[in-house]
Amino acid sequence: MRHLETRIKDLKVLLNNYRSVVHNQGSKVDELETEFINLNRDVNALQEKAEMNYKTAEILFNNFGQTHQKGKDLVSRIQIVVNNIEVLLEQVAGTNAEGNNLPLGDAAKELAEAQRMMTEMRNRNFGHLQAEAEKERTEAQLLLARIKNELQKYHQENHGLIKIVRDSLNEYESKITDLREALNEAMGQIKQAENLNRDNGVLLEDVKKRIEETNVQQNDILDILSSARSSLTQANSMLGLLQKSKEEYESLAAQLDGARKDMNEKLTNNSLSASKEPLVVRAEEHAKSLQDLAKQLEEIKNSARKDELVGCAVEASTAYDNIINAIKAAEEAANKAGNAADSALSTVKRDDLSGKAAKLKTESSTLLNQAQETERTLRAIGPTLEDIKQRLGVADGKKNTLQIDLVTLQNNLNGINRDDIDSIITSAKTMVKSAEDVTTNVLDELLPIQVDVEKMKSTYGSTQSAGFSKALMEANNSVKKLTNKLPDLFSKIESINQQLMPISNISENVNRIRELIQQARDAANKVAIPMRFNGSSGVEVRPPSNLEDLKGYTSLSFFLQRPQTRLDIPQRASNKFVLYLGNKDASKDYIGMAVKDGHLTCVYNLGDGDVEIDVQPFVTQSETEDAIMDQVKFERIYQYVKLNYIKGATSASPEYEHPLNASSGGSDTLLNLDPSTVVFYVGGYPPDFRPPGKLDYPHYEGCIELDNLNEHIISLYNFKRTFNLNTTEVQPCRRYKEETDQSYFEGTGYASVTLKESNTHSRVRYEQTIETTADEGIVFFAANGDQFISVLIKDGHTVFRYKVGSEPPKEIETNATVNDGTYKQIHLVLARSKNTVHVSPDIKANINVFLFTKYYLGGIPPSLRERFNISTPPFRGCMKNVKNPNTASVVFDETVGVSKKCSDDWKLVRSAAFSKKGTLSLSAAGFPFPKDFQVGFGFQTMTSTGTLLNYNLWPNILTIFLRPGFVTAKMREKEIELKKKYEDGSMHYVTVIKTGNILRLLVDDESALASVDSPRARALIEPIKFGGDDFEGCISNIFIKRAGQLPEVQNLVNYTAKTGVSLGACRKYENLEPVLLKEFKKPLRFKMLKVQNEKYLDYLKAANVQNRNLPTELNASSEAYLLGNIPNSFLSYMFSPPSSTDRLHFSVDVRTRSSRGLIVFMEERSEDSYMALHISKGRFVFSLGSGGKRIKIKTSIKYNDGQWHTVVCSMDGKNVRLVVDGLRAQHGRLATNSAISIKSPIYVGGLPSLKRQNIPVDSFKGCLRNFGMNGRVMNAPQQKNGVLPCLDVPMNTGIYFFNEGGYITIGNLLMGLDFRIVFTIRPRSSTGILLHAGSKQDHYLTVYMEGGKVIAAGNSGAGEFQTSVIPEQPLSDGQWHTIAVSQKENTVQLEVGTQSNYTTGLPRSLPRRVHQPLYFGKIPANLDTLWLPVKDPFFGCLRNINVNDKHVSTRRISEVHGVVSLHGCPAK
Repeated sequence: MRHLETRIKDLKVLLNNYRSVVHNQGSKVDELETEFINLNRDVNALQEKAEMNYKTAEILFNNFGQTHQKGKDLVSRIQIVVNNIEVLLEQVAGTNAEGNNLPLGDAAKELAEAQRMMTEMRNRNFGHLQAEAEKERTEAQLLLARIKNELQKYHQENHGLIKIVRDSLNEYESKITDLREALNEAMGQIKQAENLNRDNGVLLEDVKKRIEETNVQQNDILDILSSARSSLTQANSMLGLLQKSKEEYESLAAQLDGARKDMNEKLTNNSLSASKEPLVVRAEEHAKSLQDLAKQLEEIKNSARKDELVGCAVEASTAYDNIINAIKAAEEAANKAGNAADSALSTVKRDDLSGKAAKLKTESSTLLNQAQETERTLRAIGPTLEDIKQRLGVADGKKNTLQIDLVTLQNNLNGINRDDIDSIITSAKTMVKSAEDVTTNVLDELLPIQVDVEKMKSTYGSTQSAGFSKALMEANNSVKKLTNKLPDLFSKIESINQQLMPISNISENVNRIRELIQQARDAANKVAIPMRFNGSSGVEVRPPSNLEDLKGYTSLSFFLQRPQTRLDIPQRASNKFVLYLGNKDASKDYIGMAVKDGHLTCVYNLGDGDVEIDVQPFVTQSETEDAIMDQVKFERIYQYVKLNYIKGATSASPEYEHPLNASSGGSDTLLNLDPSTVVFYVGGYPPDFRPPGKLDYPHYEGCIELDNLNEHIISLYNFKRTFNLNTTEVQPCRRYKEETDQSYFEGTGYASVTLKESNTHSRVRYEQTIETTADEGIVFFAANGDQFISVLIKDGHTVFRYKVGSEPPKEIETNATVNDGTYKQIHLVLARSKNTVHVSPDIKANINVFLFTKYYLGGIPPSLRERFNISTPPFRGCMKNVKNPNTASVVFDETVGVSKKCSDDWKLVRSAAFSKKGTLSLSAAGFPFPKDFQVGFGFQTMTSTGTLLNYNLWPNILTIFLRPGFVTAKMREKEIELKKKYEDGSMHYVTVIKTGNILRLLVDDESALASVDSPRARALIEPIKFGGDDFEGCISNIFIKRAGQLPEVQNLVNYTAKTGVSLGACRKYENLEPVLLKEFKKPLRFKMLKVQNEKYLDYLKAANVQNRNLPTELNASSEAYLLGNIPNSFLSYMFSPPSSTDRLHFSVDVRTRSSRGLIVFMEERSEDSYMALHISKGRFVFSLGSGGKRIKIKTSIKYNDGQWHTVVCSMDGKNVRLVVDGLRAQHGRLATNSAISIKSPIYVGGLPSLKRQNIPVDSFKGCLRNFGMNGRVMNAPQQKNGVLPCLDVPMNTGIYFFNEGGYITIGNLLMGLDFRIVFTIRPRSSTGILLHAGSKQDHYLTVYMEGGKVIAAGNSGAGEFQTSVIPEQPLSDGQWHTIAVSQKENTVQLEVGTQSNYTTGLPRSLPRRVHQPLYFGKIPANLDTLWLPVKDPFFGCLRNINVNDKHVSTRRISEVHGVVSLHGCPAK
């Protein structure tokens, strides 16, 4: 029993130990939770503690199992005790196990004690303890499971945190790399700034030196003037001496006269006198010499009085011829600019012409300032020179007197016969020599003055003195009138010369060159000077670019006169050719003028035969010096012509004749001119042209001046070529022209004004007065960086639109109308102190406007329009009283489409832009509908349905509409339809003519007839409505034949009502690209394309409707991208189209040799809808998914030929098109119409991820440019990945490192062993990293170029080493050079071609064999190296890499970073 009690106590101890262990474990769990809180502080330590706790928990679980086993053992032992007690009870019962009886005595007592103990043991309840133990065991298991779960959870979180920390570290490392690159770039910029400062310092010293030289020259001039004064003083003194000598000569002469008789007698008797004859001869020779010197003095005096007046007059008289030559030279230079682009580009890059130009510009400015200073000095010494001239005049008078005296003396000497002649002649010789010396001294002193004066005149031009100006005005009065009319031309030519010089990269400025060519032609059109023809000369004027506008309407105005008839000259033939505008084949359409029997006759042919109009008055004959000219105004609207003739239009009393009119019939109403064969001859024609019979006359004699063509200024000096025109022999006519400060803006260009400096005053005012009838236009525009302010006209109201700071553009509009055809003042006041802007009449904006030194009036250049996404058309109208803070009379710096003519003709508005549901109502007064009538108009649209015209006099209704794409005319219930679609965006002309019961519909060259009833007219006046329903586009050249009125084009300003219509030039269409592609199908265009595709594109640009900008896809883009350098290279663009549309198109230029790859992909907002362009097996494929339905169209031929191809994909309702190069089109059709809603971004090239079937995910390999959406070029990609610049040059095999920097990684180099690395390079710079290996300062290898020298440096573990080679030929000479670097034991050898050098380092104690990546092109910024030999990366080509005699192909390149191309190097 005692043993049992001991066991029970042990059990209690064990249970207490278990409880303590559980308690201790709980405390450990708490400690573990505390450690979890500190997890972020020490991740690695926490993980170790967690693992230790996990092991402790496992040990605890094992201990608990042992405790449980011990409990089971205890139960077993208790069972044994119970069995022993039962045995004992049996013994107590009287027998033992052997059957022996137990001794009596104390048995009862012991039995009672045993029973008591048994009872006590039974009363003790171990079940409760067991239950508690089981409960404790269960809780311990739950706790253990919980601990395991928590540990596993925290373990996973720890791994996630570790990954996040690692990503953060990588990101920080990348940012540090970017920071290092930024610091390197900053260091480079600092270096450039230091170089610039150094250059500026040199220039400053040079300027100071030049200033000192100028001061020295000024001092020299002052010294010369002082010397001149002293010389003149000496001359005066000498003249005094000469006067005294004269008096002495007179006295001697008197003595000689008295002694002549005695001398003669003595000479007769004295034979020695004959020996003195040579002395007399010598005296006579000296006298003649003195006379010659006097003549030289006279010439010097005359030379001092002369200047370049005669030369200037001669030059001015030939100014007219110089104008012609200048225009020709500007034209030839502009035409040759494009051909010389590549050569100029290479020259610019090779010789750094841009830097030299900047330096020369600075030096030129300095020289100009010096010249101006010298000129001012010259003006200052002008009075002194005049004084010198006066003194020379006095000296000249004295010289003349002296000359007379000398002649008298010579005559007297001839009669001398005295014996004392020796002394007399000697005295005379002395005096003569003295006079000769004085004269020589005067000449010597005057000669430097003459040379300096001539030098000043030749260097700096005229002295600008008042006398010179007056003389020049008198000598060149007639030519001055001519040159005064040409300021714009000269300024424009000078602007062209200045603008062409600083272009540093001509290949990227082709558009700028074209713009300059257009500016030159525009400047030539401003030369409003009559051209004189002599009967054998003529010019071919450059025809207008927009021939489509001439089809329905043609307006031509010009002046002409005939020379005055002289009685002494035989009468010339009175039949003369004047002009011809039409096809080279005169049997086709044309307009012509001629003089027949002294009268002007007009002839035109639209296809129905010649129509002739004769003018009654004779053509005015006048002198060419002050010519009086007649004006001719020719106006054609369809088949009708109106001719106005104003006799003596330039005189004080012009005579206005009654307008003449004619008609060519109703079958042909359009003037069809072929752009490839159109000619415009004036005054004469070439020998290979045969004019029509009614114009086949001799060339014109007299003067002609062109005025305008379809409201656009035109001049004879904008010619393509001339015929026998000699302006030197045949001077132009001069006529009176009224001066004006008004400027006419045609609605096609702009005028720029440059301020001398930024106006920082607190309040500045910009003012201009405008007169316009257009609904929209740009009046004022100024920009600085990405900010701008502008004053616009929208819907006839003034609008102030601005973008300041980072805010989006905003607009403020006023209700005041400014397009009523009267002058309105528009002023812009910038109150910078109050941060406010006032725009008349009542616009106020609280903004802080930036500073600017240049602003634009009437429009902006295309570059600014594209940068700020400005769609408002240029201003059309008149502008005057232009003022700014610097001047009250502003002079335009640059003008395009601006002239000094501002007549009332510009108020005619012939076109209107219609939005959907937009209508324009015109008065029907005089319209005879439904009787015989005619109505016509031109239209442009991309919509397939909509109303064009509607006139409702129920039940008589006339409707012209599109259905769908077909033009249909309906009168009452009768319809006429032409089976040809016209929704291609081109200009089409519609005419409806009713004659009797026949209704005829004409659209362009197509026509159809129908018979209609003749209903009775109703006495109603309803407006004629144009537009409506779904029509969206442009309507122009409206003609309504009205009873009792001459036929004329409808002026849309006289509308009765309009809604959703903008009067003026038609706008650019969003969907213009398919329009242009459909133009390719026309026979005329197709024929031109066979000749030259690019020429056709230029024609499309030029032939577009007025003021409509073609999409910039047609412009040569200077930025092309190379994709496919890595598989997932791509560009992404943000695009915000309308929320939903059924029309979309995109275009792109592609050049590739790959057979597969993605080009463009865009996804729609709806599921399973997309548009994609890719290349498969060399063919372009356009895939489209919409509403669960898919369509795929592809080209029939392959285009992976390495050439540029323009690909256009479009979706228009059900129609799907794929067009390549505008020639080959593939069509598809969807089952139903479906709206398109594109979701940004749009991917060009590869895709980050794609789950579409049959569409490649990787980018195609090749070049791409001019990607555009809906006619708008997408210039700025939102994101680039693996995209390089495209090199549009022949390529060779190799790896090309661009100037922006980059590197490649090739395998691993085992540092510590012998190695040999060989590669070939063709660098474009003399400094840069070639290769690098190693990331530690004590173990690395670097090969680099520095200043043309190749250097190998590094550390093999035993110390630094370096060796270098200076090549015989420069590495950047465009040739391939082989470079090898090798290490054998402790010797490093560097080889460059056939040259080599080596270095020997300390022997390595224990070689460290470390695998290190091999980098070519640049040292990565993330390497653990503090030593950068050079900062510049390698720029050039690399190929033929061999490491340890094993070739390394591009497939072994593991990494590519930066701008590096693996697909070839430029051939040159």
